[in-house]
Amino acid sequence: MTRLRLFSRKNGGYVLALGGGGARGLAHVGVLKVLQREGIRINAIAGTSMGAVVGAMFSYYGDALEVEEVFRKFMATRLHKEFGRLFSLLSGNMNHFEEPGRLIKTLGRGFVYLRAARSKAIFSRNIVSETLQELIPDVQFSELQVPFACVTTDLMTGKEIVFTSGPVLQAVEASSLIPGIVEPMKVGKSIFVDGSTTGMVPVSAAARIFGGKVIAVDVSMELKRTEQPGTAFEVALRAGEITNHYLTRIWLSKADVIIHPKVGQTYWANFEKLDEMLQAGEAATKKTLSLLRK
Repeated sequence: MTRLRLFSRKNGGYVLALGGGGARGLAHVGVLKVLQREGIRINAIAGTSMGAVVGAMFSYYGDALEVEEVFRKFMATRLHKEFGRLFSLLSGNMNHFEEPGRLIKTLGRGFVYLRAARSKAIFSRNIVSETLQELIPDVQFSELQVPFACVTTDLMTGKEIVFTSGPVLQAVEASSLIPGIVEPMKVGKSIFVDGSTTGMVPVSAAARIFGGKVIAVDVSMELKRTEQPGTAFEVALRAGEITNHYLTRIWLSKADVIIHPKVGQTYWANFEKLDEMLQAGEAATKKTLSLLRK
């Protein structure tokens, strides 16, 4: 099916830089709904990780409401329930999934730790690729309605890699492979992992590739005081959170407009919070409308 390009650089408009954040990235859909409803022109989208997923979906469908509907349909599938059950093992949060008994949870987390110690990742790429196939058609970048750039990271060189051509699904998958959690993608001499490894919000890529004014959408959690770390692993994780927080502030400073939905401390695998994240994205975008219309 031929897709028409409904968006262009004429008459102003913005380039969106959609950041990573797992389930918190569902707030991007809320952002897009308000921009679309208010007639704010979207010239192009750059996305990383979950921002790449939502960005690719909108770039193909050209309608935020249709993107929301696709997510809602996916939430009702067996694959989503399996996805949630597996990733909930990482946090020990099984509340949203029927799982009989404390023993299963304990054994499950034991499996996670064992896999982490003996292999490159805890989960196979299959769970990500199968999920993406439910959300995004197998198309080329040239078939998208909205120009799109997908940001990933080459683990071998440490460099940011931006896809703007070829199969969209492969690019989005490469951008969504959380290091150590999901198996990396090896292509030639490159090994691709989550795009947020080199930057939570792809502001630089958006400006460099598409030019024009950039709206950065940051769905990272707020940095709040935490309990005293009890293990070396927890100390390292907390240090990483702090570093990432301040680096993100530097990246965001290059954007023309920043939208920061109040996503709270939502766990990155908790996709059950779809409605809450949508509302957060809509509310944050409404607050920036006067600035966007200048």
